[in-house]
Amino acid sequence: MPLSKIQIDILRLLASHRDPESYVAGSTPLNRDAPRYSGEIAVFHDREERVARAAEQDSALLQKHGYALKWLRREPNIYAVLAERADETTKLEWVVDSEFRFFPTLRDENFGYVLHPVDLATNKVAAAYGRREPRDVVDLLTIHDQILPMGAVVWASAGKALGFTPEGIINEIRRVARYTDADFRRLDSDPPLDPAATMTRLREILSDAESFVTRMPTEKIGLLFLQGSKVVQPEPGRLPDYQTHAGQQRGHWPSNDEITAAMFERAAHDKAYQRKLERQRKQEPEQDRSR
Repeated sequence: MPLSKIQIDILRLLASHRDPESYVAGSTPLNRDAPRYSGEIAVFHDREERVARAAEQDSALLQKHGYALKWLRREPNIYAVLAERADETTKLEWVVDSEFRFFPTLRDENFGYVLHPVDLATNKVAAAYGRREPRDVVDLLTIHDQILPMGAVVWASAGKALGFTPEGIINEIRRVARYTDADFRRLDSDPPLDPAATMTRLREILSDAESFVTRMPTEKIGLLFLQGSKVVQPEPGRLPDYQTHAGQQRGHWPSNDEITAAMFERAAHDKAYQRKLERQRKQEPEQDRSR
C-alpha cells in the first residue's frame, strides 16, 4: 500500500467519521495499490454545509490524538490543513464534490467510505484535461492497468463533461500533458518513475482510447458497459451483448442477478464492519482516559 504511515494512521482514525455523504476520494484511494505516493488525503462531500462540519470534527479528533495542525485554507467549499506528528506530515482537504456519479460510495475498512473505483477514474480524467499536473499522467496509467481501459473511462467521463466529446477529452489531455524529466522526478514513487517510459505509455493508451471512441455510436456517450457485475470496455460491434449503466445523483447499482448477489454479500460485510466501528467508538473514551 503506497500510503505513508501518517496517512494510514489518519485514515483509520477518521474512518468512523465517514459516511455515504462524507467519503475519501482523489488520488489516495486510487493509488493504494500503485507505486505513486499521494501527498494529500481528500474528503469529499455532497453538500457545502457538510464541509465545515466534517473539517471541524476531524481536526478536533486529530488534535485529541496528538497531531499538530496548520490551517492552509478555510473557505465555504474547501478546508485544508497540514497535519504533523512524529516528524511526518500530510495534507488533508475537505471539499464539495458533484453528486452526479455512476455508483454509490462504498464502505471501506481503511477509509470508512470511499468513492467507487470507476468514479475515481472518471474524476481523474476530468482533472487530467483540466489542469497541468504530471501526477495525473501517472494516475491515468494506473487507471488503465488496474481499473478500466482508458477508452471506456474517457467515454464514460464525457457524460460528466458538458461540451466535451470523448475525442475532445483525449486531445485536451494530449495538449496539457507536456512535461519534463524534472517534473516527474519530483513525484514520490516506489519504484522511481521512468519519465520517458511514462510518457510513451501515455501516448499508447491515448492512441488506443482514440481508436475505441471513434468506433462507438454517439448516442451511447457517457455510459458504462457491464458484463455480469464487471465494468468493461465493450467491443463496439457487439454492444447489444452488454448491459449499459448511466450516472445519476449519488449513483446507483445496475440490476442483474450477479450484481444483486454481490450486493447481498457486501451488505453482510457492511453489517460486520459497522459492529466493529461501534465497538471502537465505545472503547475510545476509555482509551483516552488511560493516556
